[in-house]
Amino acid sequence: MLIEMHLARILIRETTSAQIIELRETHPLQGEPRSFPIVIGISEAVAIDRRLSGFEIGRPMTHDLLANTIEQLGATLESIAITDISEGTFFATLVMTDRDGKRVEIDARPSDAIALGVAGDVPIYVSDTVIDDAILPPLDGLE
Repeated sequence: MLIEMHLARILIRETTSAQIIELRETHPLQGEPRSFPIVIGISEAVAIDRRLSGFEIGRPMTHDLLANTIEQLGATLESIAITDISEGTFFATLVMTDRDGKRVEIDARPSDAIALGVAGDVPIYVSDTVIDDAILPPLDGLE
């Protein structure tokens, strides 16, 4: 089952190349919303942050280029689905509708998918099994 989640925060640390985004359950069925981190690269983190803030650059960056291409081809990015995790690597799909109304799914890294989707407020869905596998257990004594 796919669960709707949202980008809860982005942590950009200038001292390392590994950055973190946190996804959090949008409509928890009970208790506190579940959340989990995804480690991403600095360029993707900056792209997500820039697109969230609406900061415009004179020329299109990679995620802007892809968004413009999708739009010019008459397609619509409907949602992002994070469907699998294997050995710490997350797998995502861009779920789009082409100009003829046909559903199209394209394999993507979650960081690129989110960077593409955040500017358009595209919903993010995550498989229940991914959430269960990705949630970090509490550290002893630090709960």
